[in-house]
Amino acid sequence: MPTNFPQQSEIVNRQINRLSGLRFKWLVFPKDLEERFEKETVQRRSRRLWLEGLLAILLFDLFLIADYFGAPGQFRKAFVIRLLVVTPVCVLANAGMLRMMKSLWRESSIAAAACLAGIAQLYLEFNRSRVASAYVQMAVLAVILFANIVMRLRLPYAVAVSIVMLTGDGIFLWKDAMLRPEDKVFGLGLAIGTTAITLVANYSSCREERLNYLLHLRGELLVSDLNRLNAQLLRRSESDALTGLANRHSFDTQYGELWKKSLIAGTPLSLVIVDVDHFKKLNDRYGHLYGDEVLKRIGSLLQQALRVKDDYAARFGGEEFVILLPGTPETAAIQVAERLRKMVELAGFPGIDPAQGPYDLSIRATVSCGVASVYPTARETPEQLLEAADKALYQAKAQGRNLVCCAPRISPMPSRSFT
Repeated sequence: MPTNFPQQSEIVNRQINRLSGLRFKWLVFPKDLEERFEKETVQRRSRRLWLEGLLAILLFDLFLIADYFGAPGQFRKAFVIRLLVVTPVCVLANAGMLRMMKSLWRESSIAAAACLAGIAQLYLEFNRSRVASAYVQMAVLAVILFANIVMRLRLPYAVAVSIVMLTGDGIFLWKDAMLRPEDKVFGLGLAIGTTAITLVANYSSCREERLNYLLHLRGELLVSDLNRLNAQLLRRSESDALTGLANRHSFDTQYGELWKKSLIAGTPLSLVIVDVDHFKKLNDRYGHLYGDEVLKRIGSLLQQALRVKDDYAARFGGEEFVILLPGTPETAAIQVAERLRKMVELAGFPGIDPAQGPYDLSIRATVSCGVASVYPTARETPEQLLEAADKALYQAKAQGRNLVCCAPRISPMPSRSFT
């Protein structure tokens, strides 16, 4: 089905409305929905048909007892037809249910097996006795009932089984020499009436199955869409609207989690604070809208400067950004900060509107970075790492900007013993 929720929902609702009326409707969905219905129901349906098929085969073979006592002279023929002809074919068709065959092969194989069993029963009882000819009418009805009501074959296949069995029964009654004409008319009329009732029941059952599936699917779609909207709201609440990076609230949460993980694992945690140089002067000269464009470009470059998926970037506030580098020692953190600084310097700031006059050469497209690293222990706090990176940032500013400065390590690298 289409991945777009409104389209999916519209298709499902249209099918629910189509099948909810009292008029006859074809029990077929649009192609994509039909394929999904078949895919999601094939396992349960195949398993049910397999179990019911085993029951049918067992009951068919148990009629050998009736054959033995009712017609001992024909028992050998009944044995061959039931156990050596019909049963292997039915077992083979039934075993195919475990292979999760496609709808065409699954339904047609079950329909063919049911017809074979029914025709075989008519053959065994043909011109045997008046009682046998009368009771075989019940066998025909049993096959039709089993195929249409118990196994609930798809409607086209249920109609096919019904036609084959009624045709076979009609030929049987036409050629039968045991029953009186009025008995034949009664038997055929009973078979036709019963078949009509079972086909109505089959249609109703299949329609209810499809309606229940559609209602369940609609509920799933609504829940999925609700989860998608909630995820969007969560992302929006955790991201900065201007740059698309995580916001300060999201950073605080992530920072606390990474600190705990580093503390437990004994791995380093590095932090980089990034500040846009001369940002106030830039805003005063070109306006806040241009300043926003600068921040967007810095945010984009910052994401490109990250190395692995665990690296985390956020807008810290104003013109400041922050990078969290879990499992990263001081030297690697300095490399990340230096890469970002060079990228900004090479990329430059966005172009200015010619109407704003010549570009102010005193405003350079640069950033300053403060780096701090720590192997967290119970003695340190996350605030200490932030303060250290902030001090390193001010050191970079004081030394002329467009620099990366690193704070002294807060805690020494844990000692390792070698044996």
